Amino acid sequence: MAKEGRDATVFAAPLSKGKTPAMRNRTSLLLGCLIAVGGTLCLPACLKDKVKESVSYKVYTPVYTLKSTVLASINGSAAQPIVQPGQLYIKGSYIYLNDVNQGIHIIDNSDPAHPVQKAFLNIPGNQNIAIRGNILYADMYSDLLAIDISNPYQAKIKGTLWNVFTGRASGADSSTVITSWIIHDTTVKGQAYDDPLGFYGVPGTGYYTLSASTAPAAASYINAITNTGTAGSTATMTLIGDYLYAIPERHTLGVIKVTDSTQPALTTTIMMAGYDLETVFPMQDKLLLGSMEGVYVYSIANAAQPVQVGEFKHGTACDPVIADNSYAYVTLHAGTNCGGASNELDIVSAQDLTNTTLLKSYPLTGPSGLGKDGSTLFVCDGQVVKVFDATDALNLQLLTELNVPNAYDVIAANNLLLVVGTGGLYEYDYSDPSHINQLGHLSIN
Repeated sequence: MAKEGRDATVFAAPLSKGKTPAMRNRTSLLLGCLIAVGGTLCLPACLKDKVKESVSYKVYTPVYTLKSTVLASINGSAAQPIVQPGQLYIKGSYIYLNDVNQGIHIIDNSDPAHPVQKAFLNIPGNQNIAIRGNILYADMYSDLLAIDISNPYQAKIKGTLWNVFTGRASGADSSTVITSWIIHDTTVKGQAYDDPLGFYGVPGTGYYTLSASTAPAAASYINAITNTGTAGSTATMTLIGDYLYAIPERHTLGVIKVTDSTQPALTTTIMMAGYDLETVFPMQDKLLLGSMEGVYVYSIANAAQPVQVGEFKHGTACDPVIADNSYAYVTLHAGTNCGGASNELDIVSAQDLTNTTLLKSYPLTGPSGLGKDGSTLFVCDGQVVKVFDATDALNLQLLTELNVPNAYDVIAANNLLLVVGTGGLYEYDYSDPSHINQLGHLSIN
């Protein structure tokens, strides 16, 4: 059994190969090779090598901690600086902001011009958030935690579901999790390894920890009925009624019953061979599953057993998706691990989700997350958030652009726009969509 605090050296990563928080886990090629022969020894067989005079590397050494110790420490610690913002979630006057693979910042947003960080839930390996009532559901690498946040300063673990996110490694064995990394700089001469597929990465981005990909906001009427919150368009799990729908790994949809938060139970796992799932968006009695290949429509008329009823295929690309009663809005982002060459916004018919058709495409620069409130559409596109009048979705009118460094997700509701990017969390008043005013900003450390 692994000992608390034990470490083990991981292979070196070039200094120039860092990735962003929205990255997805790669193919199993490198993982399989690492497992088969124990880490760095297999790299020459996995990756094409070449000789350089010298090359600088960072060597990452994971530090493992007993899972029991980690769970005992999740009790709502003092606020901490934001380091690497990830998933965004709102409920009531509070914002819940994931710090990639570190935990969740709880932010009092009663005054959007002056958001106040109140507490931090220290959850290693966390990337996703969903809340119903006072129970917050969060992943901890491969595990699902149900946490009572009635008092965020005295958060309590109510229930656990072990090894549900099977696409993620959590530690040296089932009793441990990675809680930190020791980083060493080194320079070597002679043989080095090329990285043509981008396998190298920074710990915490999904390359060492093998995170699942990241799905859009829940419909407001669903939120009101079930007392849940709203996620951004890059979440991989969503709560509807007594069920949490999640992507355990990129080829499966998991259905988790949460009627009793002390005993969440995986009731169904739907295999989707050939799909590379990325996002989940609930719409009425349907789930829209965004993938690298297209959008797949599943009926949840029987909540415990989703059934595919339609699909919209597109060229290979990363693709968050949101929808209203008339249209689905899909962004395609090329030049990433998803592959493909399209950077565009696709408008798809949504009145009959069993028979979806592409209606129009709009060229963009490098889109990612998106959100919509009424007739106003917000699309993250490279270094800006584009704001459109979507009164006529087939004739979008650009109203303005917001300068946000590497914006990758938004939530828009009640004239308050939340944007998360590599520069932190930004808040805007869009009561006049043509003249949007910035209210507040929480910067990263």
